[in-house]
Amino acid sequence: MRIRSAAVVLLGGRVLVIRRFKDGRSYCVLPGGGVEAGESLREACRRELLEETGLAGDVGDLLDVPVDRDVPAAYFAVRVTSPQVSLGGPELSRASERNTYEPTWVDATSLDEEHLVPDEARRAVHLVLDTAQL
Repeated sequence: MRIRSAAVVLLGGRVLVIRRFKDGRSYCVLPGGGVEAGESLREACRRELLEETGLAGDVGDLLDVPVDRDVPAAYFAVRVTSPQVSLGGPELSRASERNTYEPTWVDATSLDEEHLVPDEARRAVHLVLDTAQL
């Protein structure tokens, strides 16, 4: 089982998410993915953010979020300076009409409507929101 490393990115009161449509389900996840061999959690977070959104980020603090034993993930607060996103990496080649990836900014107050999963991701976002100067 691989651990996932994910980025909590806030900019101007918005949160960066990856909108997904897969197997008839519509939901959002935070940018991130599996840690590769020899890679630190921070390095994986930085790489995944760049692959999935085209953004280079300054990976900050590891957030104190409980670990789901079934799908373990580490969440980091990440700073970016540009809002311009573009899908790349393996997700670009896996995308199809039935499996979409759309990096997008959503209002921080609308996370429940956006169906951000898993619950730990919402907790991580709220930790960053509680300390951010939006």
